[in-house]
Amino acid sequence: MPRLDSITLRIRTGQRGTHETPNYTINGFTLPFDSTEGSTGPGGSFEATGHPQSFPHSLTLVGPLEGAWDIEGAEIDFFVSGEEPYTVRLGSVTLDDHADLRLWYPRPAVLIDV
Repeated sequence: MPRLDSITLRIRTGQRGTHETPNYTINGFTLPFDSTEGSTGPGGSFEATGHPQSFPHSLTLVGPLEGAWDIEGAEIDFFVSGEEPYTVRLGSVTLDDHADLRLWYPRPAVLIDV
């Protein structure tokens, strides 16, 4: 398993936003992002960077404690030790106090035409 140095997360919020600054969990430990910018309110754009410096057996974005948060889409840039950075794009989802968003996606395999 590769060591995850940092992630940058970009989110587009839909109709229902949240007033809470989101956190993430890595391997069951909840952490604040190291830097955040923008808004998680309705129609807002939010960007956050975290530096977990760990091996991500699990990595999730924590849903709000109150209400629901409609995410129209998200992009995650992964910076893994010894590898080139890569980006994963996610579709729409709604988070709440019972639903978190999985963030860890290993680098896709290289496809070769034969």
